[in-house]
Amino acid sequence: MGHWEWPLVLFTVLGQTSVGIIFCLWLLERKRGKQAVQAGPEYQKFIQGSVLVSGVLLAVAMIASLFHLGHPLAAYRALTHLGTSWLSREILLFVFTFGAWAYLALLSRRPGGKLTGVLALTSALGFLGIISSALIYTLPRVPAWNNLGPVIFFLMTGMILGTLVTAVLGRKALSGGEMKQLLGIALGSVMGSAILYLFYFSGLKVTPEGAATAQALLSSPVFWLRAAVGWILPILLILNLISKQDNPQSQLIVLALTCGVVGELLGRGLFYVSAVGMHITALM
Repeated sequence: MGHWEWPLVLFTVLGQTSVGIIFCLWLLERKRGKQAVQAGPEYQKFIQGSVLVSGVLLAVAMIASLFHLGHPLAAYRALTHLGTSWLSREILLFVFTFGAWAYLALLSRRPGGKLTGVLALTSALGFLGIISSALIYTLPRVPAWNNLGPVIFFLMTGMILGTLVTAVLGRKALSGGEMKQLLGIALGSVMGSAILYLFYFSGLKVTPEGAATAQALLSSPVFWLRAAVGWILPILLILNLISKQDNPQSQLIVLALTCGVVGELLGRGLFYVSAVGMHITALM
């Protein structure tokens, strides 16, 4: 059915996680700003650490993307087709996102710096980059993908892993209410991802080639491992965490994140395997 496109898997999953972290920080900063909550040393350390982690993930993602190209040093040439290519727009938007992140990183080191605006800008640019990544795959010749499915898949990855990474990093600095807000978003995103897959498979079966791909995916042990580790276990763990009256147990949050990372990597790998199986990678 195809081979695993690891550079693309790492680029998309890590990049989307980075954007998800920034979005979660914006939610937290916005809420605290409205409630006039003073940021203590522990919270400021959490913000700085989270911004750093998001930047490292984004940098690694962008480096990984170069290994998918035949000539990595000529990657800048992809920017010459902004008017017609979603790939060119994706590259430009992620470059802008990294630039906004660099300013955010500097601002986060200043005592009393107002981060809400630059967090909003960075996450908005990042989400536009994610959407551009997904639109590369919305092709008329592939009915199952010629819709919002790839866009939602990619956004869901950012929300699932972004919220869980933020929860892990903030388990000492965030209040119980803030933790449960993040976990609630993660739970909704995991459940939404699982439900979306049902529609994805129904769309694949529209064409004989797509039906064969769906059958190959369903018969793969990797898919069922992805379902167990990436959907079922995180849902059970997050439900358990949300049910706690006090601050959720940090060990379970780390376990939920680990399951989420493995599940999303497997799911993205299967996504690109099916792309190869339908002979569309040459069009990316």
